[in-house]
Amino acid sequence: MLDFGGSGPQLLLLHGLGGSAEGWREFAGFLTGTHHVLAVDLRAELPWSWDIALADIEALGLDNPAVLGMSFGGMIAGRWAARHPECPAAISIDGHRGGLTAPANYPGLAPARVDAELAELRAVFEAQARTPFLATVFDAFLADDTIDAFAKARCPTLVLLATRNIQEARDFDELMAAGRRGVERDLLAAAAANPNLTVTKVDGTHGMVTTRPAAIAAVVRQFLPPSAPWSEAAGRT
Repeated sequence: MLDFGGSGPQLLLLHGLGGSAEGWREFAGFLTGTHHVLAVDLRAELPWSWDIALADIEALGLDNPAVLGMSFGGMIAGRWAARHPECPAAISIDGHRGGLTAPANYPGLAPARVDAELAELRAVFEAQARTPFLATVFDAFLADDTIDAFAKARCPTLVLLATRNIQEARDFDELMAAGRRGVERDLLAAAAANPNLTVTKVDGTHGMVTTRPAAIAAVVRQFLPPSAPWSEAAGRT
């Protein structure tokens, strides 16, 4: 675990798939003025499951930190929010729904086209799954719908949604845009039913932590409690 220092309540950062705790260094610097910022290297070997990922965080023995994750780490943060009402805050930076889910999650595109493009996208990811660990995580990460967890958030929870595609996904621009529409539709419905959940759109891509670190950190600081932990009933709308 990396300790980036700072004063105030603890804030634990969870990286994206294939990342590391070290990758948070620049972003963490924008948060140490108000929080004691820590980052952990997520498990990168078998056995692995969402439950194991959560147990790994619990085993760190931290002092009830706020939890912030990006992408894959944000999906873990969503599950944390559903299980830990005592958590001061949980934040997901564009981590919500895997990229290979049902055609109904891609509004505006014909189901047959969605199926065809998802098959192409799956082939791209499978080519990258060069280890048993990656194969296992990809299966969960790509087909999972963490929106169900956000709908059950029991602590103040913020989801930041990207509004633009990353350049690397240009071959699937329309599919990715449709996927974002579906995520926004379903997360806003979840937020309407759960006062603990806040959904905010951000002018940026999935890589917003890298491309706009100061701006994203400012949004995070505004949401995080400055000192005393929040109660479950103190969720934001």
